[in-house]
This record gives sequence, structure tokens and C-alpha cells, in this order.
Amino acid sequence: MKFNTGILLLSAAVITVQAAPAPVHLEKRNWVIDKLKPLFLKALQTLECGACVSAIAGAREVAALNNQWVLDAAKELCPTLAKQSPEVCEGLVRLYGPPLIDTVMKANILGGDGKIMCHAMGGLCPAPAITAGTIKFPKVKPANAAAPSHSGKRVDVLHLSDWHVDDLYVPGAEAECNRPTCCRKYSDSPVKPTRAASSWGDYKCDTPIKLGKHLLDHVPKVANASFAILTGDIPPHDVWIQDKSTVRPIEIREYGTIGSLPVKVYPAVGNHESGPSSLFPTPSSGGDSSWLYAGLAQDWSRWLPTDAVNSVKNYGAYTTSPSPGFRIISLNTNFCYTVNFYLYANTRDLDPHGELKWLIQALQAAEDAGERVWIISHIGPSMTDCLQNWSAQYYQVIQRYSPHVIAEQFYGHSHYDEFALFYSSSSKNAQSALSTAWIGPSVTPYTDINPGFRVYKVDTKSWNVFDSETYIADLNQANNWDATNSGPNWHLEYSARQAYGAHVPIAADAPLSAAWWHNVTNVMEKNDAVFQQYWKYRGKSAGRLPACAAGSACIKEMICDLRAGQSVDACTKKSLNRRDLNGAETETEASADDSGIHSLYKREEPRPWKKQLCGIPELGL
Repeated sequence: MKFNTGILLLSAAVITVQAAPAPVHLEKRNWVIDKLKPLFLKALQTLECGACVSAIAGAREVAALNNQWVLDAAKELCPTLAKQSPEVCEGLVRLYGPPLIDTVMKANILGGDGKIMCHAMGGLCPAPAITAGTIKFPKVKPANAAAPSHSGKRVDVLHLSDWHVDDLYVPGAEAECNRPTCCRKYSDSPVKPTRAASSWGDYKCDTPIKLGKHLLDHVPKVANASFAILTGDIPPHDVWIQDKSTVRPIEIREYGTIGSLPVKVYPAVGNHESGPSSLFPTPSSGGDSSWLYAGLAQDWSRWLPTDAVNSVKNYGAYTTSPSPGFRIISLNTNFCYTVNFYLYANTRDLDPHGELKWLIQALQAAEDAGERVWIISHIGPSMTDCLQNWSAQYYQVIQRYSPHVIAEQFYGHSHYDEFALFYSSSSKNAQSALSTAWIGPSVTPYTDINPGFRVYKVDTKSWNVFDSETYIADLNQANNWDATNSGPNWHLEYSARQAYGAHVPIAADAPLSAAWWHNVTNVMEKNDAVFQQYWKYRGKSAGRLPACAAGSACIKEMICDLRAGQSVDACTKKSLNRRDLNGAETETEASADDSGIHSLYKREEPRPWKKQLCGIPELGL
């Protein structure tokens, strides 16, 4: 059921070669296949950088003959190459084929773009050098820049993320299916399911409509929120059918549902808001998403002032001031997302839409006005699926405007309960810790995590977080909720201040600062019990994450990632292991592989503790 973005790209390349157009003389067709097919087989066998680039370059030349022939052949070959159902393959080819081919045709494959693509989408090439350079800011950072004092008055702020509601969810449907997302009635669904989905959700599926409504009804019982932030992703993970006609009705309905909260909600655009998912055109790439931004502007107008609504219409970003002296900046970080194929049409455009330039202007205006700022977005710049050049520039922005302007940062996308730290220098310690990126837990239980939300205790002058409370429901009890005609047992999973303050003491009048969080990671390194506590909370106490055992590479890598505010610093790099071609596959795997090709790139998961959950697992769409 799972496949990798890099493999998707290589498989598409193989498809391209095998789709040599019929009108070409037979000798020419055979010559193309004879010359190019070995390139793709070598890429799939070795998973080497050079082989990957050569495969894409070869595909580019053949695709120049006729795009439609390529797409027609892709529909036929995808079920075998990608091991997906014909229905899923048809949708993926229809939605992603044209922009992917268009991008490959525009890119300078042999001039460096091929290596960038092979690294970003599959880890087959080494990370390219950071070429962003040093940003020149409008003003020099003030000497002895420091955060303001605290008022002592605190308010609750709700954080929702990765809503992923599935309006096609069917209670009793198969929860173990042959599609990327289950709990639906498909044409080939069994009459008697292997595991029937409860009405409240399943660990392999997205959010039933009733679960989202129940969560919203529960929030006022545990928090008197002053406002809420929503860090993206409203539609479900059915990326093979996501286009304008499918995502917009869901967004209109669900933003209306979320609007039942008695407070203002400040949203950010997720990768699934677009249709097709994750594809956000840039001025360099061509393409049009004006329909999306106009729709989001209308949806969000119930919460935002006119100037912010007008800003959303440009490319989904805006800034607004919920309270005097306090500002929220909502970014569209899909312009750093590695699965946004449009970004590879011009890899030298390091600031698509000029969003980073706009961010700097907004932060400079906030500094001049003495305002405190929250930055909210969907994809965190610390995540490995944020392009490294973009992330490196963003890191400089955080260093320039922290800690005196930027109070906190908030993201989603990973579905986990996580955080990431930013530092003032390459020496990562408590003294240099500047800013915290709070990565909110998902509402969706997809995949293998409990649904959840967060409430922050925030000072009304400094706008720093003094506590972070995560609430969850134990989805393993869902069948019992159905049997007893009850509902989810939303409850406080943990308070960050209480859970980690027991190991890293903190004064009552001190916020959960980046320096404090760094000291928490220090304790994690020395005390396995503290790390295992974090590991439990990371999966929202579902107990379904792979083990991250003491003495394993997992702990070292995960703590490294917590200290990696920019993606280039992350230790869990994108990579594919070469397949052992001397008999590593099992008899069962071999017999299930009718093509004889899929087994060449089937891999063992080297880091089961770091699976990307957003989108089709290991695809990221």
C-alpha cells in the first residue's frame, strides 16, 4: 500500500520510456527502449544519484515526443510498478502526470536540477549545497535585543491541526483495504470486512465528520480559549481524487463547522487544501491557484479583517493583529515543500512569490511598532520535506527577529506531538537557544496515532507560552463507544510544564522557553525514562509507534531533530537503501511481484521511528 515519492518519479520515468509513441517508426521505438530502459532499471536497482538523473533526463527526451502517450501508458503500467489499484493509479496519473511532465520539461536536469529533484523527492542524491547566501535586512538587529517582561495575566489559546475530515467515511467499512486510505465503500470492498471501522474512527483512516464535531463540542469544557490557531490540512488523504471540485466543498463545509467555536480562528494553508494536493504554482512555474486563494479568503473572512482577507487572495499568507501589541503572521510554507513539483521548474527561485521578503517587511514593521509576533504555518522549516535553501533563509529571519519580536512559532503537518528549536549560533546550547517551533498534534488518527488537540497558557504581554496541554481520545476504545452509545473520552494527556518540569525545574513566572526546552533535550540524552515519556506523548499515547530503544540510533537522531530548526541540520535525512540484489527478497515478495521490477527497489525501512504520516505514507502527497 505504501510507496515512495522517489520511486514514483522513477516509475514514471520507466513508464515514459515504455510509452514510446506508436507513430514513430518501429526501429526508432525499439532503439529508444533499448537505449533508455537500462538506465531506469539501473536507477531502480542501484538507487544511485547518477542513475536517477540519467533516468529523468532520458524520460525528458522521450516525453518531448507526446505527453498524452506517456499518460496513457502510465495508467496501464502504474498498478504493477506502484502496486496501487487501477482506480488510484488513474487518478494519480491524471492529476500529477501533466504538472510533473511540464516541470521536467522546464527544469535543467543535467545542469543540477536533476540532482535536486532526486534528493528532495527520494534521497537518491546528496543534499545540494546551500546557495541562499546571507540575507540583507532593512535594519541591523538592536543591541541586547530581549523579550519583554510578562504581565502575569494568562489566557488559553486553542491549537488545531491536520483536521483531515473524510466525508466518505463509512462506519462498518473495511479498515484494512488496498487503497492509501480506508474506511470507505469501494467497488471491490468485501461484503464482510477483515476489520470493520467504528463510527468514531480508525487508526488507518481519516477523521469521521462526527469525530470532528464532537471535538469542537468538547473544547469549551476544558478551555476558555481567547482565540484559536488552525495550522492547515482540512481535506482527507484521498490524493488520487483531490481537485478543485472535491476539496472546495469540503473546505467550505468544514471551515463553517469550525466556525461554531465561540472564538476567532486564525488559519494557515496546508498542503491538502490545494487540488491536486501539494501542488502550488509559482510565478516561475506557471499554473493557477487563484481559485484556491479566493476560496480560502472567503472561508476565512468570518475571522479575518478586510486587509488580511485581501492578502490571502495573493498566495494564502496574511498578517493580522488580534490584540494591541500582538500580531499573527500566517505563512504558506508549501513554497518550500519538496512534493510541490512546481518548485523544480526554477530551482534558482529561492523565494517563490517573494514570501520571505514579505515576511521580513512584516517583522520589521512589528519591530518598529514594538509588537510581539506569532508565526503560524503548516509545514515546519525544520522538517526534512522543506527545501533546504528556503529553510536556511527562514532560519536567518528567525535569528534576526528573535527573541524580541518573534514570541513563538506554530506548525502542523507531521501529525505527531513535537517541537523544534532555533539557535543564535552553530553552538547549540541553552544560552544560544532563541525560538521554539511548536508542532501541533493532529485531529486525524491517520496513521496509528490518537486524535488530539492542544491548549496553550499564554501571557498577554510577552505572548510566550507558559504551558502546553495536550488532549486526546483513546481510539482503541472506539468499538466500546459504539456499543455503549457513548462517545470519545477526551482527556488531558499531559501538561508539558508538569511532565518535564519534574526533571528540569522551572520558576512559576518563567515561560517554556527555547532554553528550557534545550535543557529538556539534555535530560533526554542522559535519562532514558524521560525520553520514553516524550516518545509516548509524540504518538499521543496510542502505543503504536515503533520502539525507540535506549542505546539505539533512534534516540540520537530524534534529539538531533528536536534541535534542528532548519532542515539541513536534521539527522533523519531522506535516504533509500539499496536493494540486496543477491536474494534479499522473500519468496512471498517475489511471487507477489509480477513485473520483476518492483522488487528491485523494494527497501527495508531503515528508520521506522521517522515515518512521514502526512499524505500517502512515504509518498507525502
